[in-house]
Amino acid sequence: MIARALFVIVLCLGTVIASQAQETAPAAEAAPSVVGATSEVWVTTQDFVSFRAGPGTNFERLRVLDPDLTLPAVGRSADGEWVQLEVDGQRGWVNYLLLVWSGDLVQLPIDGLDPDPFVRVFQNQVFVPAGTPLFFRQVTPQDFCCYAPTSTYAEITGHLGDGLYYWVQLNFEGQVYWTGSWALGLRGLGRNSFDTSYLYGYSRIAQQLERDTNASFNRLNDIAAIWGRLSGGQSVSCGFVPRYVEASRALDADAASYPVFEPLVRTLRSANDHINRAIALFADACSRPPDQFFIAESEVVSAFAEIELAGRDLVLVTALIDPLDQRDPINEILNGTNR
Repeated sequence: MIARALFVIVLCLGTVIASQAQETAPAAEAAPSVVGATSEVWVTTQDFVSFRAGPGTNFERLRVLDPDLTLPAVGRSADGEWVQLEVDGQRGWVNYLLLVWSGDLVQLPIDGLDPDPFVRVFQNQVFVPAGTPLFFRQVTPQDFCCYAPTSTYAEITGHLGDGLYYWVQLNFEGQVYWTGSWALGLRGLGRNSFDTSYLYGYSRIAQQLERDTNASFNRLNDIAAIWGRLSGGQSVSCGFVPRYVEASRALDADAASYPVFEPLVRTLRSANDHINRAIALFADACSRPPDQFFIAESEVVSAFAEIELAGRDLVLVTALIDPLDQRDPINEILNGTNR
């Protein structure tokens, strides 16, 4: 998910050239000064993170940034997975999963400020008919910018919501605007379109919690399969010992601002503790001398007890995520503009 390595469109000194001829983007009013004001967007690293020359793991690593470092953000990738930062006067890119932030990150310049030359694909293009209403930050009357004076193609750089009616973010020559899916005649989300709900604290926690829960389920299945084979008298290779699992530090940082999620985060931590104990029992057995290379029945019983408790915790978290998703404040915002 992090790397997009298939590049087919020329980008020279930060200017994207589309794979098909496009009409000139509509002349729109300049956004208020706050839009794209990079000094108002700050990010804090949640771990040791790679600071790269471009938005992808294939770019050179310029340095490694320390945890808990707060820095100004100056740009983002079109898919929202990379954020351009300034560190000691040097610009570089960090993956968004390792950051928490304040400010309107989604309004930052697409592809960043003065990036080193690189090429990328326009993942989503849409036909924008003349007269399409354009908005600065959200599809509300107070944020209305203008109408598209001519028909043109534009890149979709984000969406908010899903279903039949949702908001769409468009990139017109480096400036981003919003409009409604209904204004573009869209009836489905574009491929790889950036879900900007992640930029809202409540939605970000819900999505990260779901990802971490799925990762914990996968690790639980791995260690449960190992102990299942051992309990059946089969030999198991020590060439694969599952990695220990933990919730993301970004989730812990975000959840502190939304107490409603605290019981779920606490339960997920409990599940991870049980999973890690079951993994530790297997890792311990694999580290023994050859003459003690066996599993006692009591160890099997202990491992399955940990696995059972972890499963109960994860089922509880899964059952509670959906009701909290339905209470997402974004749903109320979108319901006010859907038509």
